[in-house]
Amino acid sequence: MVTLRSKLLLIADNMKKYARNMLYDKLHRGGVLVCIGLTLYGSVLLGDHFYKYFKYVKPQIDAAKKAAEKELLAEGSSERLV
Repeated sequence: MVTLRSKLLLIADNMKKYARNMLYDKLHRGGVLVCIGLTLYGSVLLGDHFYKYFKYVKPQIDAAKKAAEKELLAEGSSERLV
């Protein structure tokens, strides 16, 4: 026969497990939110990096390539020989 004391101990033990599980759930939720925040922040930084590359760096590289190609063509042109 189960006494009142053993019933109370079972209830108290279940409440401890419930409180512990709630703590673990809150910690897990916090960790997940941190990971989501870092992902969003990294995505913004990566997007900014791509924007700056295609807006500023790539046109400079293309212009430098065209200037070098024009210089090479000018070295071999017949206009300088005459």
